[in-house]
Amino acid sequence: VRDCRIAHGGRLHMAAVGVGITHANHCLIDHNDVFDFTYTGITAGWNWGFSPSDSHHNIISYNHIHDIGRGLLSDLGGIYTLGVSPGTALIGNHIHDITRLKYGGWGIYHDPGSSHILSRDNVIHDTRDGSFMQGRGRDNHQINNVFANGEEAQLYLYNKDETAAAALERNLIVWQSGKLISGTWKDDNFRSNRNLYHCASQPPEFQGMALADWRKATGQDVDSVVADPKFADPDTTDFQLGPDSPAFALGFRPPNPA
Repeated sequence: VRDCRIAHGGRLHMAAVGVGITHANHCLIDHNDVFDFTYTGITAGWNWGFSPSDSHHNIISYNHIHDIGRGLLSDLGGIYTLGVSPGTALIGNHIHDITRLKYGGWGIYHDPGSSHILSRDNVIHDTRDGSFMQGRGRDNHQINNVFANGEEAQLYLYNKDETAAAALERNLIVWQSGKLISGTWKDDNFRSNRNLYHCASQPPEFQGMALADWRKATGQDVDSVVADPKFADPDTTDFQLGPDSPAFALGFRPPNPA
């Protein structure tokens, strides 16, 4: 599915999605404009838990996904995944303006069983509940993304018993208000390092701790920094980096999303 405009869904069946991959593999969803749905933009997987799945090696790349949820339904995302999905990658997507009714309006939403998925070079901003949500899953990697301006929080981890379900590295995580993280970030159930954190309104708190105390308590973010990324104009969602941005020292490469 490439170079399509897919829009204005949910009028007859509110839980409709723009593009749905269910029990299929080696699919490419690329360079589409997906918007104005009352549930989810793009979904892939649909095998609950960790049993073997036919959904794998699917590429969701360079899509513009926006105006999703519209405040009418709950538990949704710009991109929603479910089940074990080796080889699946979410690359270069631009996701924004994700809202919901009561709970669960995320940019990338890995629901239970989501495993072995790479999220790279995405730009996600202006979501109700955060740019990224990890449910109970295994070995998912979030690398070189911009996560910006979640209203309630920026990152959510609902994972109590799987080791390193989420591994975040070289991400820029910036926000105006709200919390940095929500959920269960402890007991070795995540990995996080070489990220840049910046809150415009106050020093960022990591579950009530400063970065130095967070490092001691969790052993994470040893090489991460709290610093202004020096975006060109974040107020107008221009996330291009100035030449003196501290993000470059972390190995961050400016993404070129849809």
